[in-house]
Amino acid sequence: MLQPFNHLAGRDAVSSARDTLKRFRSGFFILLLVTVVSLAWQHYGMDRVVEINGLNVNAVVNDDRLDEGASVARLERDGPVLRMHCNLVRQMAYPYCLLRLPLGTDTRGMDLTRFDQITLDVAYSGAGAHQVRLNMEDFEPGLSIPGKYPTNKHVAVELFTVPDHITRITVPFNLFYIAEWWKAKFKVPFEKTGLRYDNVVAIQLANGGDMVPGPYVLTLKALRFHGKWISMTQLLAVLVALWIAWPLTVAARMRRELSTSKAQLKLLQELNKALELEARELAGQVQVDNLTRVLNREGLRAFLMESASKGAGPMAVIFTDIDHFKSVNDTHGHAVGDLVLRDFAQMMATTVRSTDRVVRWGGEEFLIVCMNTTGERAGLLAEKLRTGMHAHIWPAGMRVTASFGVAEHLPSEELGEVIKRADAELYAAKRSGRDRVHVHGVASGAKAADVMGRAA
Repeated sequence: MLQPFNHLAGRDAVSSARDTLKRFRSGFFILLLVTVVSLAWQHYGMDRVVEINGLNVNAVVNDDRLDEGASVARLERDGPVLRMHCNLVRQMAYPYCLLRLPLGTDTRGMDLTRFDQITLDVAYSGAGAHQVRLNMEDFEPGLSIPGKYPTNKHVAVELFTVPDHITRITVPFNLFYIAEWWKAKFKVPFEKTGLRYDNVVAIQLANGGDMVPGPYVLTLKALRFHGKWISMTQLLAVLVALWIAWPLTVAARMRRELSTSKAQLKLLQELNKALELEARELAGQVQVDNLTRVLNREGLRAFLMESASKGAGPMAVIFTDIDHFKSVNDTHGHAVGDLVLRDFAQMMATTVRSTDRVVRWGGEEFLIVCMNTTGERAGLLAEKLRTGMHAHIWPAGMRVTASFGVAEHLPSEELGEVIKRADAELYAAKRSGRDRVHVHGVASGAKAADVMGRAA
């Protein structure tokens, strides 16, 4: 009598497993639909806009009299409209008037990391060119001093010309850079010079440094921050968690139901393997730069952690930057600029070895981590990339070059130090004429390729 009972129990287990599998398939398509809809909603909707104007901000004006200059600024309010009257006097090298829009207290401001662009309804009238400089002040503990706004990290954007009638101007966040005067004045350590706008306490609108003396009027109707309520990184993290948690829940239930069936246990193992591959693929998207499809900084961190667990020999770092990239955007537009960045990244990715990694460091800057490679060998690779750019066909028929800085990782040295040395070599290559390779430890008067060729 036991044999038929066992047979029925086996049939019940198989039937239960089939029901669970059907539910799994239904849940899979539902979760897939949720994923597609969420990604589409994030891309085409989910917009978040925060407006700043004279009605909701306590704006103030400053001028260069704080620095022994003679320019005079005066603020006029007209409902939401703010007007800065500036009599610009060239008593100092760079006279200025600025309109400051506080976004909070001296130490606690707005987190703008979920925004990707700023729009301004602005006008400028007066003699000469109407130029405006846009700054974001980020209060960063350890660097900024409460009440002394010049010590805040100044994230700036290049000058742009404003007409004499109210015009809407869009400034993407990827155009901002750390102000050089701020780094020089406060002797900021290299590791503290990264872009940061998670605690912006004020926005500044100031005149350009090359404007002729005389009276000017800057009119600001509104300033708006544009972004998404949920960033793509956050959405992908949630979706990855769902894709991991849901199948693991189903898998646990199937293990309990199919514990007496070896055949169904095998099916469960195959199913788990497929789900792990799917989850790994989604998790990998978080570590890849959306534009260039090479690693981002999160991907670099994961790669270095994996390499450290396996043990590694010598390592070299190549720091590279496209020469005069701003002129590409200014001349051909940001769409063509994006094509140049993608081409440059893919050219490097297809040239390096499979053990190396290309990382988008920020803007037009890239990092190449060369595992089990000396500085001289990495210099040869950098020279190959540099000459390869001359033969590459670039968008719009333009000529694109890049400069390269190379440094070898020293024993017991932190990664930030070797990156800092490679960055110093990159800037040395820039200063010596661009379209060059500088290798740490190679004499600046010799050709890097010849010196490294002897080592080969």
